[in-house]
Amino acid sequence: MSRTVVRTLPLVVALAALLGSAVGAAAQQAQGKQAAQPSRSVIQKLRDFLGLNPPVAVGGSRSGSELGACLLSPWPGQPVGVTTPVLLAAGPLNELRLEQGDQLLWQQRASSTQAIEGPVAWPIRPLRPGEEITLKVRPRGASGGDFASYSLRTADAAALEANQRQLAAMGSDPNAWHRYIEGLSPKQVPQAAALLSSPTAPAALRQSLQCTAWK
Repeated sequence: MSRTVVRTLPLVVALAALLGSAVGAAAQQAQGKQAAQPSRSVIQKLRDFLGLNPPVAVGGSRSGSELGACLLSPWPGQPVGVTTPVLLAAGPLNELRLEQGDQLLWQQRASSTQAIEGPVAWPIRPLRPGEEITLKVRPRGASGGDFASYSLRTADAAALEANQRQLAAMGSDPNAWHRYIEGLSPKQVPQAAALLSSPTAPAALRQSLQCTAWK
């Protein structure tokens, strides 16, 4: 009997240690998910810094109500500070286009049953410093040729390099992003807008941005 107890004890200890490790890992994971959510102060600082973001009218729309598109990434009115920005508009879309001059570089169309929703990864080659590209957005409900147009201009080489260093320092760690935003000064608004369009920016931060409703 005593031999059985002696032989069983190591197995019991091992199982207890394994169970403790699993519980600890689950607790750490839950804590990490909770910490990944931006605080109210972080969200409010972003909104205060970036300001209002009114919808851009869809040209020539024949709809009975006024239609507009609201771009969240890249942030309108600021230089594009990364070479492969995420494309994100508020609400469901029928079509996205990238144009340069008279050339159509890329387009994505929704189906009759499935709209384009959520972030879209940059679909073409990386942008060059100072390059200009037009992004055209057609929201759900707009007719075939009706778009809201956004002129995107890439930042200069020095700004792109500085942004890339900052992105490398933060990685995809939400808490690192939150600390960075909390330490921003008003002079760093262009950099904040630029970094939020990066593929490594936490989705929760982009989701916290807002559009101004039609008046």
